[in-house]
Amino acid sequence: MQSPSRKITTAAAFVAVGLIMGYIESFIVLPVGIPGFRIGIANIAVVLAMYLLGPVYGGCILLIRVILAAMLFGSGASFLYSLCGGVFSYAAMVVLSRHGFSVYGVSAAGAVVHNIAQTLVAYVLIGSVYVMTYIPVLMIIGVFAGLLVGFISNIIYKRLRRILNFNEEGI
Repeated sequence: MQSPSRKITTAAAFVAVGLIMGYIESFIVLPVGIPGFRIGIANIAVVLAMYLLGPVYGGCILLIRVILAAMLFGSGASFLYSLCGGVFSYAAMVVLSRHGFSVYGVSAAGAVVHNIAQTLVAYVLIGSVYVMTYIPVLMIIGVFAGLLVGFISNIIYKRLRRILNFNEEGI
């Protein structure tokens, strides 16, 4: 996939899919007892973009998705949570993917870092140290959510790579 226009078109599709998946997920309430907790299925689009299009495109897709989601469905606070969680999570995922971690490890670590970053944002916004008590539970849940996102990403990646004629590199 050398054509820049093809990469941009694919990136736009990932942004759209990520937005739709995030919007749908916002209606799913999970009984975990943690306000605002989500599995993060919108991150499948970011993980796929990172592996299929490269880290720069993946990062751009993340930022565009977060900005559009905040403008369309969110608030200032949700933007801060998503932006901080997404940026720190993505940085961790890029570093780990470059060091040979599997998509499962990359995604699980990304979910954990995302949860920690969002908890730190909550601490800054709320000003209560008690939000930090969520971190151990969020780390455990984050590992499982990240593994699920990694599993789904791996399945989709194998199919998309063939459909879009991508190189064998990646996940």
